[in-house]
Amino acid sequence: MLKSIDILLGLSVVMLLVSLVVTVFTQAITNLMQTRGRNLRDGIAGLLRQIHREIPPEVSRKIAESILTHPQIKSAGSRYGTVIHREELTALILELAADDGANRLDASLRTYLCQLLQKNGIADPVKTMDNVRALTLMLESAHPELSNNERYAMAFLQEASSRFLAKMNGWFDQTIDRVADRFTNSTRIITFVGSLLVALILQLDTVTLVNRLSADPVLRQALVEKAVQINQEKPVSTEAPPVAAGAAAAQSSPTTSGAGGKPPLIPSLSEKDRENLQTLASFDLIEIPSTLDAWLKSWQDGKWELKLLGIILTAMLLSLGAPFWYNALKNLIRLRSLIAQKDDDQRLTRQTSQSSNPSGTATSTSAPPSLIMGERGDLTSVG
Repeated sequence: MLKSIDILLGLSVVMLLVSLVVTVFTQAITNLMQTRGRNLRDGIAGLLRQIHREIPPEVSRKIAESILTHPQIKSAGSRYGTVIHREELTALILELAADDGANRLDASLRTYLCQLLQKNGIADPVKTMDNVRALTLMLESAHPELSNNERYAMAFLQEASSRFLAKMNGWFDQTIDRVADRFTNSTRIITFVGSLLVALILQLDTVTLVNRLSADPVLRQALVEKAVQINQEKPVSTEAPPVAAGAAAAQSSPTTSGAGGKPPLIPSLSEKDRENLQTLASFDLIEIPSTLDAWLKSWQDGKWELKLLGIILTAMLLSLGAPFWYNALKNLIRLRSLIAQKDDDQRLTRQTSQSSNPSGTATSTSAPPSLIMGERGDLTSVG
């Protein structure tokens, strides 16, 4: 039993350390493709068409782009913002229609946006925003304990009560939920593709790995010690990529900050993660190819079909993510400790029993009779 736990522990250590590479790959691709901002842009464009179905898709997309590139919304190192609150979105739509604020729309786009507001009860966006700002200041003076979003929400309800606000408030949360769902699905695809690429490059075959762990007690012990070390250390960056930009708040990815405290566009592995990968390479568990020829040669040494199946299985396991493997490692260490303690207790019980009866003969008269072989081969009843 303890051997099986050690095999699973060794597998968890390898998958955890390699899945960190997959996490970095996924974050890099999502940052480069700006999938979070693009999904939020499409969600806002769809929300505008939901409010006013006559607005052309291209126009709604450009208006959404103008909103997400606003200096107060735009994310550092990215073209689009990835987080926006409902009151912020409402205020920016009214400001763009009023030709106020940092961003300005083209005349044709502004005409469409004004038509959207007029059709839904906002005839004068300039006056509406002035009234909202004035009431917000009064609320701040009278109720300083309220947050800025709460003050704006109350001001909009009083000064911009209309079909536009009703549709905005009614559809915003559902829209953000769809944005989160689309972003999650796209991230899962990127994660699996990244897992497959990493497994192919590193030649990580799960079937071969399990067989080695089963046959090599020294390797098992080394990985168990590594698992205990990882469990005792402060967890490295095992966070999954954030789900999406939410209505109230978005979860940000814990990446290393770049210059000026801004998150880098392309994250990288920490020095500790590189050392862990070098440790796996020293155990000959992964192969870091130096050249393309060396990588291709490794496929000519055996049955490449079985190796490919093992690598695909590895990709599926890696796509579970570093948080999954870190939790699995912690649970397996806890289970191993309990099993080891139970084995020690049983061994101590056996040793105590043997020391109390060194001859090994039965002393109880209540033991059932048994048959033994006599000197001449006849059966004799004992007891």
